[in-house]
Amino acid sequence: MQKPSRHKIVIIGCGNVAWHLAKQLAGLKKYDLFIYNHQPNVLLNEFKTKLKCSITPNLNKIVTDADLYFICVADKFISTVAKKIKDPKAIVIHTSGSAKINELGNRANAAVFYPLQTFSKNDEVNWKETPVIVEAMNTATKSKILDLAKRFSNTVTSLNYKERLELHLAAVLVNNFTNALYVSADELIGKSHKILLPLIKQTVLKLEKLDARAAQTGPAKRGDKKVMEKHLKLLSKNKDLKKIYLQLSNLIVKQQTKKHA
Repeated sequence: MQKPSRHKIVIIGCGNVAWHLAKQLAGLKKYDLFIYNHQPNVLLNEFKTKLKCSITPNLNKIVTDADLYFICVADKFISTVAKKIKDPKAIVIHTSGSAKINELGNRANAAVFYPLQTFSKNDEVNWKETPVIVEAMNTATKSKILDLAKRFSNTVTSLNYKERLELHLAAVLVNNFTNALYVSADELIGKSHKILLPLIKQTVLKLEKLDARAAQTGPAKRGDKKVMEKHLKLLSKNKDLKKIYLQLSNLIVKQQTKKHA
């Protein structure tokens, strides 16, 4: 009995998104994976040694017969990298939450596959619980990308660019900005934020039952100016964090006022 043919997938880039994308695809055991980067490096080599992918440190040697081409690079490089893919009919996909689909050029089969997740190289990703946002230039391509996305995630959504950009901004607020505050908390107490982990976890768990406005607590919500003054005194030598404290406190007050308006 003849074995079913395996699909050929190209991934361009060797950063965190490329790694987790390749790792998941390799685990499905349905694809031959080809990883390309603009230059040799240790990260690229790991795709070969750990995931058994074919690697090439030269963007001028990208194969022309792949079923899908994933571009996993910073937004500012997407357009340049896309031009390296010579077949105008190829299905070319970027993984950015903030780049327009036309960054891929004037391609009939351009698409977006945006996983709404934070990626770190050595941190496992639960793909089934990771929403994947899809966009495509035509119905046939969208159908293929949706089918692939469903192999990754239980939550697959089709959004236009404006909707995707708004979602990306929201993701930055809840992920990147909060992580920056975790760094500030570490520096403030002079130790790891692990002592705060139960609080952090409970804050997130509450959002499964309550909307964010209803889940809010703390001195700003209560209007407890004495406590806030004590905090501001502690921040007297940290002008940046003091400014953020005041701005976020004012935001909380406005949000709670809006709730009762």
